[in-house]
Amino acid sequence: MAYSRWEIANPGAALEAEGYGPLAARMLARRGLETPEDVKAFCKMGPEGLHDPFLLPDMQKAVERIKLAASRSETVAVYGDYDADGVTATCVMVRALRAWGVTCLWIIPDRERDGYGLRRQTVEELYHKGTTLLITVDTGVTAFEEVQAARQLGMDVIITDHHECRENLPDAVAVINPHRADSAYPFTGLAGVGVAFKLVCAVERQWRSPLIRFADLVALGTIADIMPVTGENRLLITQGLRAMGMNPGLRALMKETEVNPATADKVAYTLVPRINAAGRVGRADTALELLLTDDPAEAGELARTLCELNLLRQAKENDITQEALATVELSAPALVAMGENWPVGVTGIVAAKLTERYERPAFVLSLEGETARGSARSSRGVHLVDLLAGLSHLLEAYGGHEGAAGFTLRRDMAETFRQAVIRSCGTPRETVLEIDAEVQPKWLGTENILELENYAPFGAGFSPPLFCISGIRAVSVTPIGGGKHLRVIFERGDIRLNAVMFNRNAIPDAPLLDIAFRAEINRFRGNAQPQLRLIDVRPSC
Repeated sequence: MAYSRWEIANPGAALEAEGYGPLAARMLARRGLETPEDVKAFCKMGPEGLHDPFLLPDMQKAVERIKLAASRSETVAVYGDYDADGVTATCVMVRALRAWGVTCLWIIPDRERDGYGLRRQTVEELYHKGTTLLITVDTGVTAFEEVQAARQLGMDVIITDHHECRENLPDAVAVINPHRADSAYPFTGLAGVGVAFKLVCAVERQWRSPLIRFADLVALGTIADIMPVTGENRLLITQGLRAMGMNPGLRALMKETEVNPATADKVAYTLVPRINAAGRVGRADTALELLLTDDPAEAGELARTLCELNLLRQAKENDITQEALATVELSAPALVAMGENWPVGVTGIVAAKLTERYERPAFVLSLEGETARGSARSSRGVHLVDLLAGLSHLLEAYGGHEGAAGFTLRRDMAETFRQAVIRSCGTPRETVLEIDAEVQPKWLGTENILELENYAPFGAGFSPPLFCISGIRAVSVTPIGGGKHLRVIFERGDIRLNAVMFNRNAIPDAPLLDIAFRAEINRFRGNAQPQLRLIDVRPSC
């Protein structure tokens, strides 16, 4: 995308005097880490940094009810969501219950048929199967009627969720959510799988064994849901990346996709799409079956199936993205697309693509009969749940969190909703590229770039470092990837820098350029070479 302005921080580099490289010193200072003590505290990633799960509201009630179910040999059902966070949360809960000797059922809803959240029909079906305790994961905090129906049938409900809470809560045995107003838990950024993991730790009254067994699943779900890579999540992701593949199904998927070693980027761009693909094409149970199996042969077959489903998802996504672009007003402060019978399994990812490409909130609606079902993704500064709450008079249902949400409304309200969203988002926001520091070409050697990797993982809340160079000359520009991407060689004095730029087929034709980039190591066939991943290029003033 084209950025209207670059905002270059250029922080101090006092850490250089302490032996830190010039890139790391500036990146750390930009994030408020200005002394070796600050850095040491930030990088302390031991399990002792995990918070007490009993600080979460209703945790003691949930533990007591689960232990009672185990002692009575009750049938417990786990109800999850169809995305990667929900699937990993379901797997953690089911595997834990089985380890505790509890008879356990699980349900992953069909995105197209069932939609998001708990359904009364599902509650009744579980009751007839003998369920006396229902545990929701990554969902349930707005399931008022469904929880009441369960109670009327004599079924208890424990809700574990991380989505925004309303003032009132469902009448469940326990509602475990770090966003509750009465929560004493010091970190609100847990993913759904993180909350489920905390319940497991509470039941077992320890964290070491659950962390060993489930760290990779917790990391996968947390990365997938774009939770902040700060606080407790940073610890959980770091531990999970180290243990990625402990789960036999994940190990098979990593082998099938040649992910080794696991990094946050590889998890986000390779493993997560394949787990999500199952839910997007109505086969979320396939992803859960992969994560629940201990049979290597079955895991291998399921991993291959997920890769095939991902190809199907990509084809659908590309088609809908093109159709969506034809319906949006690109000059508006928010992009609202709608079309007939678009697969709801891909509306969320299409919204994410629009948001990434145009850096503004995107709402993608599928018109189905008299109903419109939508997914939304946010850009900086727009809190989706707050926005939807302000438009609740137009909606039949909505939920989610700041960056991602889903909603339902009547078809005849779709155009009114479009106009209301655009008004709510105001004037288009300036597309600003936030850059950590301007650097010198001589700093971009292997050693300094490798030092940056010591502070991974990067992600939401702790973004990958972004640098810039002013007034540099491009000496070679070569199309790659069938003309979709570029390979560029820059030169200043006797220093040459290799760079790649994705989804651009040209750069400005100017004698000198300013370039914004991420510095990385290109590892190919055993060779490790510095490489710049270009984010933006503009003529030098």
